[in-house]
Formats: sequence, structure tokens, C-alpha cells
Amino acid sequence: LTPPPRVAGGWACFFVALVGIGVITALVGDLAAHMGCCLGMKPAVTAITFVALGTSLPDTFASRTAAVKERHADSSIGNITGSNSVNV
Repeated sequence: LTPPPRVAGGWACFFVALVGIGVITALVGDLAAHMGCCLGMKPAVTAITFVALGTSLPDTFASRTAAVKERHADSSIGNITGSNSVNV
């Protein structure tokens, strides 16, 4: 679906990826709202819970992978401190 980066100097790839991120974000937001409604949660609680989970889990798996694959886990420590400071 995404054109190779060599097409149009990478701009085509960039804009296709940007649209894809927007579509997936809208889909995840709608699914989270429906799930929160089914569970009887307030919209604010649903948003905070799913946004926190959605931003923290990928960072957790990336940090774990970096820690396992690197001898001193420097990338893992950088990822943890960087993602936590942004998430807060």
C-alpha cells in the first residue's frame, strides 16, 4: 500500500503513511468509545485508559526487545526514560 521511498523523493510514502496513521487513529478511537460505552465507563475515563494503554504497551515491548537484544540495554533505558517523559 505504501509507495517506495524513492518515489517523489519520499513525499508519496510520507503522505500515504500520514493518511494511514489518521485512519487507524480514528478507527481505534471509535472502537475504544464503543467498548467504553458497552462497559458503562465515562468517556473521559475511557479516553484516558485506552490512550495510556495504547501509548505505553508498544513502548514496553520495544524496550523489552532492546533489552534482550543488546548486551548493556542502553537503548532500552533510553526508550523507557524518553517514552515515560513524553507520556507524563
